[in-house]
Amino acid sequence: MRSRQLLFCIVLLTSAILFVFAAQSGQPAQPAPIRPGYTLHRSSFGSNGVGNTGWLMPANTIISTSYVANSSLSRFIVGTLNVFPYHVVPGTVLRLGIYLNGQLAAARDYDLTGSYKDQDFSGNYNTPATMLGNVENGMANFSNSLVGFTVSEFPLKGTLPSGTMVTVTAWASHPVWVQVDRTAPVHSYEASTLASYSPSVVVAANAGTVTPYTLSVGLETNAG
Repeated sequence: MRSRQLLFCIVLLTSAILFVFAAQSGQPAQPAPIRPGYTLHRSSFGSNGVGNTGWLMPANTIISTSYVANSSLSRFIVGTLNVFPYHVVPGTVLRLGIYLNGQLAAARDYDLTGSYKDQDFSGNYNTPATMLGNVENGMANFSNSLVGFTVSEFPLKGTLPSGTMVTVTAWASHPVWVQVDRTAPVHSYEASTLASYSPSVVVAANAGTVTPYTLSVGLETNAG
């Protein structure tokens, strides 16, 4: 009797396991979210995005920041500009461009008061930045609340060698508090002042007037 009961329990348990496995197998696999730059083999250069110091980037002004790639560029190139969401004027537009050896690779526009995942439906930031202390020499410190805006070419047309000059340009229709890199080995440059702007096909790296502070611009590509 005990042998039959044990055999029945084994059969019942095996059937249950097979049923659960079959039910899971019948469900479609959920793809992992993919974005340009998402890879286990990333190569980063430029700013590391660490710091809570911001500079009020003036409106209608083209600011460019350039770095020389320390490795070859392949598959994609992504540039990130970090913004502190502090007193953003409604309707503010941010335009970014990324250039490879002076040639426009990609451009992207953002409505900074649009419906992003870090904003509610009214356009207000769910976690707005808070200014810590006062503005000194055009800079201020903020609570650690940053929004990263990216511009990328994906897929990258071919592989570019180490030493490629990568330039990111930024223009905003209203002043915006942007993260600065106080230890950057490069400068940012103010090229011109324009009431409206579209990234040009060609840009000269390190051209114009040096800005008071270097914008924090992070760059990422495939490590190969």
